Amino acid sequence: MLVRRYGLPLFFAAVACVHVPAQASPSPVLATQSQPASAESDTDLLVDKLVENATLNRATLPSLAAHESIVSKVDEVVFFGKSVYKAEAAVRMVHKSMGGPMEESRQIMVLNGKAVAPNEQAHLPFDFVDDFDDFQTEFFSAQHRRCYNFTLAPHSNRSVPLELSITPRSDAAPQLQCTAAEKGLAGMVRIDPSAGQLTHLEFTLPVAAAEPIHHPTFLSVDYAPAKVGDKTFWLPTTVIAHWVGGADRKTPFAWVSRYSDYHQYTASVTILPATPQPETPPASPQ
Repeated sequence: MLVRRYGLPLFFAAVACVHVPAQASPSPVLATQSQPASAESDTDLLVDKLVENATLNRATLPSLAAHESIVSKVDEVVFFGKSVYKAEAAVRMVHKSMGGPMEESRQIMVLNGKAVAPNEQAHLPFDFVDDFDDFQTEFFSAQHRRCYNFTLAPHSNRSVPLELSITPRSDAAPQLQCTAAEKGLAGMVRIDPSAGQLTHLEFTLPVAAAEPIHHPTFLSVDYAPAKVGDKTFWLPTTVIAHWVGGADRKTPFAWVSRYSDYHQYTASVTILPATPQPETPPASPQ
């Protein structure tokens, strides 16, 4: 079973480019207790920052390569004698144009402890394609921000991640940019208070809306800073997704990807010398 996330607007790059300061300073994103501000102002400032981060990501994230550890699972269904498959893969996330969406390719190298030849087809219960796509900008972009209500949980300890709950606005349906919100997409994020970056994002979509378009009913992404070249990006470390599908359209599926060893992907092109073409002999006089 091949699963792509489609039918709803694409969730663009799930990363954040930051320049790490030599010494941590108080976050300018939220007011401290000595600087009273309304909860609404705090939330607006925080959402503004997350929208800014997502926009910066699109402009700065290079093409990437990484190692991916996969668990692909089908509950209550036996697939080729197994219901749980584990794989190790090399994955590439490549921009066809800078700032454009990333196209993902995956080469499975080990499946259930056995090496997979480069020309061999590895079979999984189902294959989650485009799981490295961007999940942030469905909530944190200029066009989608107005589709949702954002509620910041009470906070007083700056060492504890901030938590922001996200629910669809009741008036989102008439707006073309709010297709996902209209279908009931809701979520929650946690934010590092000093860096102003996401550490966790999750969303849910009702089964009735998700199943016909093969979209996850639940998805979560954990983020952590990773050095790529001379810059630091907050990149996914773990992606967990759940679906329902199968012949009965009720079978639970689950997918877990864990990423490591991020590095910039560069492709080399070899230009071969032109092959000399044989000269065409002159035509014989008649």
